[in-house]
Amino acid sequence: MGKYRQHRSKKSDEIWLLSYADLITNLLIFFIAILAMSDISRVRMEAIQERMSGKAAPVSLSRIQKELTEYVQQQGLHEVVSIERTDRGLEISLNSGVVFPVGSDRIEGQWVPVLDTVLSRLQSYAHKYEFAVEGHADNTPIRPGLRFQSNWELASARAEQVRIRMEQQGIPGHRLRVESYGDTRQLPKVQLENLTEMESKSRHRRVVIRVF
Repeated sequence: MGKYRQHRSKKSDEIWLLSYADLITNLLIFFIAILAMSDISRVRMEAIQERMSGKAAPVSLSRIQKELTEYVQQQGLHEVVSIERTDRGLEISLNSGVVFPVGSDRIEGQWVPVLDTVLSRLQSYAHKYEFAVEGHADNTPIRPGLRFQSNWELASARAEQVRIRMEQQGIPGHRLRVESYGDTRQLPKVQLENLTEMESKSRHRRVVIRVF
């Protein structure tokens, strides 16, 4: 009888330890998940939520993309504006070769109302998202004696002009930032297939509004 009690007591202790080990393991997994989520950007979090629910939230990058894409298609602006969603956010790319004269940061007059209309559609989302205006250039060196000393300066000046117009459309300045990449960020080769050298350079001259 004594041996039976001793065996039963030992077995009860083991069951308690197993339950305790499970609890500790679950808590560890929970805290790891919380820590991992703290490093996930809003962009990735939205993507995860959409995959889980099967639909986009009323205010989301997917909704913005859909709205702008429809407008671009209706207005026939696909040669001027391209829209792509990436891990970095929603990227609205403006063809600088069309919007700006060569070597200038002045927006061509005919494109001002078009650009303002596109930018005004972002205003209603400014309470949730931030915006980075990226200036990019091709790898053609700036000729001496021109206003801008480098492609860095030209790309930055063009991005700044777009930022100014975004503020004029009601997007708060604290939600905006300007980034210049000069000619350091080349487009993927798949996007340049079947293009001439001149067309390829034109694609690289761009201002990208990144919503994130």
